[in-house]
Amino acid sequence: MSKKCDKSQSWLATFADLMSLLMAIFVLLFSMSTLDADKYEAIVKSLTKTLGHGRDLTQTQVEYFKKIKEEQESNLEKMGETTLDQLKPLYESLIETYSVNNETAQENNIDVTIEPEEKQIKISFPERISFPSGRATLKPAFVVELRKLRAHIGEKDQVKAVGHSDKRPVTGGRFRSNWELSSARAAAVIEQLIDDQVARAEQCEVVGVGPTEPLVDEDTPQAYTKNRRVEIIIRPARKISLEEQVLGVRPGEMDEPPSAFEQAAEAFAPGESDDAQTATPAE
Repeated sequence: MSKKCDKSQSWLATFADLMSLLMAIFVLLFSMSTLDADKYEAIVKSLTKTLGHGRDLTQTQVEYFKKIKEEQESNLEKMGETTLDQLKPLYESLIETYSVNNETAQENNIDVTIEPEEKQIKISFPERISFPSGRATLKPAFVVELRKLRAHIGEKDQVKAVGHSDKRPVTGGRFRSNWELSSARAAAVIEQLIDDQVARAEQCEVVGVGPTEPLVDEDTPQAYTKNRRVEIIIRPARKISLEEQVLGVRPGEMDEPPSAFEQAAEAFAPGESDDAQTATPAE
């Protein structure tokens, strides 16, 4: 009588084959994943070398856009900047116009000063030649002085009139306070400049500061007289040369290192990397 084969363990062969196949699949997937990582790393290194000149690509991009932003801000400052060299000719012409150095001007206390930090010139007219006491009506002689500014104020210059008073309370008249009086005087100056076409309304600004900015902080008649004044502040628009308009640089800046835009253009231009310059075509 023949023995029957024990088939209870036959499934193990199938299971072993299945495990082997799964292992092979996982090994294959792992090897493919490792290969992709290597390829990705190689691509990143290649881009970093080509575009970033050996630096990290992300850091290069950050620095690139930072340079662009700084250049744009710098260019805006250059376009609106008024240099001290440009203030000097205006200052000298105003000195000559108002004859600040002669005895008459000194008696009237007409003063012309340069304020380099604010990039502006200030002309100070005392009350004795500008307004009657406690009023905001221009004296005829002061109107003549204001008309002289026509030769000095450009179409794009900024003009500001600032009214000042002493600290004694206003008594009587149409003004309730020194603030109202100083503001009305500044407004009268600007209105006269506009009426005489010395300046346009969009160029002008009116400011009344009352007694808050005294020249002499003393309780004496002489100090009160000196503090009552009207100031005209001229901030010239910077004149841009033809070279700057065409090339976007100031005279004398042609030999400076390339800008961020130029460096970026060179870095991103095809065939401009170090490898491209030294590579030779394959035989």
